[in-house]
Amino acid sequence: MQNAAFWDRMAPKYAKDPISDQAAYETTLGRMRHYLQPHHHVVELGCGTGSTALALAPGVQSYLGTDVSRGMIDIARSKLQPDSPEKLKFEVATAAELPLGPVDAVLALNLFHLLPDLQQVLRNIESALPKDGLLITKTALLKEGPWYLGVMIPVMQVFGKAPYVLRLSQSELLSAIEEAGFDEVETILQQGTAPRLFTVHRKR
Repeated sequence: MQNAAFWDRMAPKYAKDPISDQAAYETTLGRMRHYLQPHHHVVELGCGTGSTALALAPGVQSYLGTDVSRGMIDIARSKLQPDSPEKLKFEVATAAELPLGPVDAVLALNLFHLLPDLQQVLRNIESALPKDGLLITKTALLKEGPWYLGVMIPVMQVFGKAPYVLRLSQSELLSAIEEAGFDEVETILQQGTAPRLFTVHRKR
């Protein structure tokens, strides 16, 4: 289970913080728009305060953003305007809970490295998607970041300043996704304090 209480506390600050690398974000947003089609039913796991959902929802049939944090979802819902797409909804749910009904694409952006139950989540996503359904992710590769992250993060966790994190390498992440039943379509490695890997996979 993700740490809902931690993210509830972080939600107001998270909503105010600017995107750390706007150019990288725009690049991956453009790639997602390339793959998502007007007939697609999309679920975004760990949608946070809904910024990406608001950007992508106009281009698809339906879009559901979920997050374990009620604080995050409350902020996401507050961003909805009278002219926001009616097909865009936000709900409180863990990453392991996928909705019933048609799902053509699952997005998990800046999420997989926060999941203690990553393999189970991947299996659930695979079960929910049809053949050729899309899994689009962006994940911090903490194992490939500087050595001091391995010391700093546990100390921050002791004081409640960091959530649970999973230290992944690029090869470990891709292997986990492929073992769950997906074939790689595209990857983009974006540099930073910890590199982030943008991936697109299709269900076999």
